[in-house]
Amino acid sequence: MREKYGLYNNLSYVIRGMKSGNENLLGIQSLGILAETVSLFIIPMMVKLIIDSLTAGDALNKTMILIGINSIVMLIVYLTAGYVENNTPYRIKHALIRFKRELTETMTSMEYANMEDPKVLDEHERIRNVMNVKTQGIEGMMDSTVKCAKLIAQMIMAGILVSRLHPLLIVILLGLLLLSFMVVDKTKLKDKELVWDALGPYWRKHFNMGYLTNHFTSAKEIRVYDMKDWIYKKYLGINSDILAKYKLSRNIWFRSHALCMPIALLEEVSLYAFLIWQLSMGKLTVAEFTLYVAAVHIFIKALSDFIHEYTEIKKQSLEVKDFRAFIDRYKVKDVTVKDMGAMEEKPAFEFKNVSFCYEGQKKNALEHVSISVPYGERLAVVGLNGAGKTTFIKLLAGFYKPAEGKITLNGKDCADMSREEIFRYFSAVFQNVEEYPFTVAENVSMKNLSDTDEEKVKDCLKRCGLLEKIDKLENGEKSQVMKVIEKDGVDFSGGEKQKLALARALYKDAPVIILDEPTSALDPLAEEKLYTSFNELIGDRTGIFISHRLSSTKFCDKVAMFEDARLVEYGTHEELMQKKGKYYELYKTQAQLYREEEKKDEEDR
Repeated sequence: MREKYGLYNNLSYVIRGMKSGNENLLGIQSLGILAETVSLFIIPMMVKLIIDSLTAGDALNKTMILIGINSIVMLIVYLTAGYVENNTPYRIKHALIRFKRELTETMTSMEYANMEDPKVLDEHERIRNVMNVKTQGIEGMMDSTVKCAKLIAQMIMAGILVSRLHPLLIVILLGLLLLSFMVVDKTKLKDKELVWDALGPYWRKHFNMGYLTNHFTSAKEIRVYDMKDWIYKKYLGINSDILAKYKLSRNIWFRSHALCMPIALLEEVSLYAFLIWQLSMGKLTVAEFTLYVAAVHIFIKALSDFIHEYTEIKKQSLEVKDFRAFIDRYKVKDVTVKDMGAMEEKPAFEFKNVSFCYEGQKKNALEHVSISVPYGERLAVVGLNGAGKTTFIKLLAGFYKPAEGKITLNGKDCADMSREEIFRYFSAVFQNVEEYPFTVAENVSMKNLSDTDEEKVKDCLKRCGLLEKIDKLENGEKSQVMKVIEKDGVDFSGGEKQKLALARALYKDAPVIILDEPTSALDPLAEEKLYTSFNELIGDRTGIFISHRLSSTKFCDKVAMFEDARLVEYGTHEELMQKKGKYYELYKTQAQLYREEEKKDEEDR
């Protein structure tokens, strides 16, 4: 049975990708193989014919005709090669996009937990780097496959010409080339294992450090705190680690070349000794000598290059294996609406003794939580930082699955549902509001402009208090957000970004809306204003407010108080205040701090 990610299976995979990525690519490259093969042999063949003609005493015009034919053939070959050279690179890039799209789709569809796993991110970064190097991975295999086909054609042509030579010479040359192959093959496998596979973590650090220095979100702090020298030293340290791996690679290859050079010298000595001996014995004419020297050289070089490319393909196949295994392991197939069935009109969620632990952590992030979230309820999820609030929301929204217990939707176990089914029920305004370099309308609908309901966009922007600003822009809701792509892109303030995110949540029109600590940087009055606005906008939907501050609780039906990964208190604000437990203590402490801040502000005024 053929191995799933074996060499020939990977070759077939890449060739199919080349064909589907650009249907004319293989045909054009075949034409290039033919042209280059002819160009190698036309001159030695023509030299032999001309020498034979001159030594036979033929008329000069016959010799000139041969030269003319040679010129015409070479002109056709050069024109063909030029056509192939001009039409191949962009077609290869076009075919490569198909594979890069698969990698992008995998990263955007994989389980959320994998996005927080450093091992997965290191693996992705190693594959991403390989994808961007022409001689490695899929693009390298594309190129090496074509080169191997070309070299096989050259070996066949040269083999036909040298078939008259002594078999012993062919055996000696093949034996020496096989020895070179074994050395090079072992070197490439060792180089991949010790150098290129080990570089994944360093490339991830290098990429993130480069992103840090280039992205505008960190630009202000880098300048205000004069971080450039500190960042440079960090960057230098990472580059030093990468350079050490590169040096190791060069040392590995230096030892390999030191072994291969004497073998190559033996090949040359064996060839010339044999042909000179044949010429001195009168078994070869001068014309045949020149042809065989060229033919044997072409054969040796073609075979040597083929061995090199074949070992390169074996190494590239391992990189393609990494790529395919990553795709197969992490890519989540799309789930159609038909597969998901109808959405529950009034979803109610329930946690039943749920526990959860993050990968690599010894302590649970959530422990034995049981709680119900009826449809239409306002639930405040409160607690100090690290209490388990965000983990609770990630589990509720389907980003993670419980390690223990279960979460149900109207009595149905969510573990039996696809994440796409669960995601339908939620809109969210997260703590870190993201904006994207698309139009305002696309930032609200999160769809292509052609699939966006523009009237619905305007309505959502109006309800969030952002439409007035958008209408003043030259292109209205079709204005570009951010200056990453368009220099006249619009930049929003922090409060405007929150309104944009809220419009986005309203546009999706999901039955459950989550507000996940977007007010951590706001003062209490601004926070209260935002919560009041949000509470009114969500209507009869379920609203979940997550905060380490307790100002959100007055708008909510129930309060869930988390501490040290556990749900320690649950009830209405009044019930918890009467209980005088953890919630009461935290509420009183924060209220005292707010009063002190207000008193200080009054004194300052």
